[in-house]
Amino acid sequence: MTAPEFDLYKYPHGGRPLIGPVRRGFIYAGLAAGLLAGILVFPFGFVLLLVPLVARFSADCSLQIGPRYLLCGDTIVYYGNVRRLIRSRSMGTLALHCASGTVLLLERDKFPTSARKADKITKNKAAKFEKASSRIIERVARAAPGIALEDVGA
Repeated sequence: MTAPEFDLYKYPHGGRPLIGPVRRGFIYAGLAAGLLAGILVFPFGFVLLLVPLVARFSADCSLQIGPRYLLCGDTIVYYGNVRRLIRSRSMGTLALHCASGTVLLLERDKFPTSARKADKITKNKAAKFEKASSRIIERVARAAPGIALEDVGA
């Protein structure tokens, strides 16, 4: 059995970033090396402790859309548990209301882009938001066919 395919989008969600096993191993190895260097070369060796800190805090925040659920920071949303979908194209938001009462709000303006001009920035953010939201809506409709999409301010 193969691992599920996830669509990855950079999305600064405000929560803590998801750290993979390679980065976690690098952080632990860096901490061990920094402590060892701090003991061997007392005051100057502790500078190496900055390497794992940089590795920890430079992790990307991402939105991961899988076949049955999505991950956004610490939040996991199973598509079968979504009770209401509200999309507002004018405000650029997609709200997923879950059975547990939690709400995941995706915002168009939070999607990063490398464009420099203002018109291209808005165009790229809108394209990324549309692509991510359409995939989420498609997968929610597949997992929970009775859920209707509410378009507000289309």
